[in-house]
Amino acid sequence: MTVSSITTSRTYLTRQLGELNDLLAEKTTQLARGKVGTTYGDVGDRRLLDIQLTQKVSMIDTYQNTITISNLHLETMTMSLERLEDIRRDAKSAMDTNDFVLQDDGQTQTQSRAELLLNETLNIMNTEVAGFYAFGGTDAVSDPVAALDAIMNGADGLDGLKTYMDEYSQANLGASNTGRTTTSALTTNYAGIVPTDSTFTVAEDGAHDFGFDISAVTSTLSNVAVTGPLAADPDSFDVQFTGQPVLGETITVELSLPPTHAETISIELTAATTNEVDGTFAIGADLEETAQNLRDTLAAEIENQAQTTLRAVSDEWASDEFFSTFSGEEPQRVDGPPFDTATAVTGGGATTVEWYMGRNTTTTDARTDKNSVVDTNLTVNYGVRANETPLKELVQSLAAFVAADFSGGTQTDEEYYNALSADMRTLLQPPGVDQSGIVDISTDIAIAHRTISMTSDRHVQMKSSYEGTIADIEGVDKDQIAAEILQLQNNIEVSYRASAIVFNLSLSDYI
Repeated sequence: MTVSSITTSRTYLTRQLGELNDLLAEKTTQLARGKVGTTYGDVGDRRLLDIQLTQKVSMIDTYQNTITISNLHLETMTMSLERLEDIRRDAKSAMDTNDFVLQDDGQTQTQSRAELLLNETLNIMNTEVAGFYAFGGTDAVSDPVAALDAIMNGADGLDGLKTYMDEYSQANLGASNTGRTTTSALTTNYAGIVPTDSTFTVAEDGAHDFGFDISAVTSTLSNVAVTGPLAADPDSFDVQFTGQPVLGETITVELSLPPTHAETISIELTAATTNEVDGTFAIGADLEETAQNLRDTLAAEIENQAQTTLRAVSDEWASDEFFSTFSGEEPQRVDGPPFDTATAVTGGGATTVEWYMGRNTTTTDARTDKNSVVDTNLTVNYGVRANETPLKELVQSLAAFVAADFSGGTQTDEEYYNALSADMRTLLQPPGVDQSGIVDISTDIAIAHRTISMTSDRHVQMKSSYEGTIADIEGVDKDQIAAEILQLQNNIEVSYRASAIVFNLSLSDYI
């Protein structure tokens, strides 16, 4: 063996030992980390799949964070809506038409219960969780619903519900509290001292939507001629007596109610010997006296209906205008003063307390106000505005009932109370409607919650699948690595021995 051969052997052995040591270090690192390497280049030709799956896992983690927050919002909204539906049912019970009992403060007991429910309703509508106001449409920085006192009495120079109700009451009842109608005095003709005919007229006071509208008059009265109404605006009718009617004969006046005048009430009066029984008028000594009795009884009935049924309808109209602000709608108030002769409404946005202050941009679907992206091409919407019709009607019915004034304690006050409570109960649960609008909103939220929950479950399953594949690509068989490390250690040990022999050789040993 030549000297150059010995030198070459030493260099080769040194390089081999270095490579074995490097490989041992690499295998030891793989065993400790459980992965083939620290870069995507270490995984070989499957690195592109590895990168794609890692990105998908990262996206799933982002979606899951969004889902966690959304679930918190949706669970809170679900509980809130369930309670609001309970309040709606409780409100119907609170507005008991057979429970007119005044307290020392001038409120009825039912109004006190309704006020408690209204306070709770407003507090629920200001529910906030993690920077999100559940009934404000979208993220907000303050309560979306005003305080009870501001809603009722106004604030900062702006008018509240009670002012609206008073103005609409004046406009609908008129100065004489007769529903914007007038009943004329008798006009009688005589033959000597004997009356030959006697006439009175009932007329609307102008062309407008306020007050009663004379719809129809029917009569079975003998010797009595009814002329009109003519379906004009303003309308009127005349009642002319040319003789005495017969006991038991009737006259019926139908009056339609604002604002649409689609609903009517009837006043039926029957000829009788006295007017001691409600719904009767007395036949007098002659036709003039009988005509006067009918005229006075009819005028009194119109006034009573104005101060009870019409006033209740007026309160509902006023409260509807005050609270109807969805999608940027402007509340409408009576165009006055004076209010008792008003003929139109006007925009009240600049002069009225803003009871709802959340997101109120133009929309046909409040759910789109708030959304969460929970998967690729999957966005879940769950915005709710407190001024949506079902929620608005809950606040409206309670607020109008609480704001009404029954403190006089008279028979008329009790009839007004009965009419208003019946109207508000109907607003809370219209006839023929089995499911409330609040339940409809709850259903929308429940669907969103279910969608998010199912998406979350799918994410968990997909993430587990992706991570399993990533582990197969990036991971190592620890048993195999351990065996390889042992083999390397043995090889290194043998190499060291061989190297020691080679390195200890000298020229004299060779010779």
